[in-house]
Amino acid sequence: MNSRINERAIIDYYENCQIDYEIVWHLNSKMCMHYGYWEENTPNLRTALSLMNQKVAEFGSLKKGDKVLDAGCGVGGSSIYLARHFDCKPTGISLSDKQIEKCRENAEKHGVANLCTFDQQNYLETPYPDHTFDVVWAIESVCYAFDKLDFLKEAYRILKPGGRLVVADFFVNEMEADSDQAVLVKKWTETWAIQAYANKDKFYQQMNDAGFVDLKKKDISKNVLKTIRRLFYAFLPGIVITSISQALGFRNRLQTANTWSTYYQYQAYKMGLWSYMFFSARKPT
Repeated sequence: MNSRINERAIIDYYENCQIDYEIVWHLNSKMCMHYGYWEENTPNLRTALSLMNQKVAEFGSLKKGDKVLDAGCGVGGSSIYLARHFDCKPTGISLSDKQIEKCRENAEKHGVANLCTFDQQNYLETPYPDHTFDVVWAIESVCYAFDKLDFLKEAYRILKPGGRLVVADFFVNEMEADSDQAVLVKKWTETWAIQAYANKDKFYQQMNDAGFVDLKKKDISKNVLKTIRRLFYAFLPGIVITSISQALGFRNRLQTANTWSTYYQYQAYKMGLWSYMFFSARKPT
């Protein structure tokens, strides 16, 4: 495989830290492993998590019956949302066989197992034929590719002519390499087993380089600000609990690092080092 992704580290992170999502992120009910989207009248995190799926679907112009690749599907939340609300036929892929097993359980539980398919795959090199999908959907997963152009090329290959790409993710702003700011962002990415975030301007250009047209981008950082703050407010009690729990053998270093991520993401945001972006594009007909 010439497309690089740190598979083992990603699997270890998600399988060890899923418990954190279950405790503080309503994973068992909402099945979302991403940030919430907040509008003025959004009442709570549960609603914000579902609203993120809705807003990404709107930005990506999802249509009823679309055949969707959910690239980095977690425990199946987005795939199940698309099946239930758009009558889509999602194929969710994850590196983790445990996540795929949970996806299938969740789809069965929510009555959409007939619409959803889940496979253990690497989104940089999939087995699907050319021109398979109407939409490639990726929420907070493209960040794991070492070179984001590898993801874009594979998405382009498997999309039908006229098919759409939609991405929601973290993107860094300009900063000096090896600066204190870059060190801070690196500390954050390492807590999530990520090599590096893409620069938002470079990613936009890479979509063009991969052959996509009708490129669109939208900075929705203000809509995830409550999520950013919510995570930070959980840091102090969280780090006390997780440190004691690790010392007693109830938690491990990956789970403790995951707690530190809540601090790093907030500090980096306050310094203007990253933005939360929507991107969409279309494969020419």
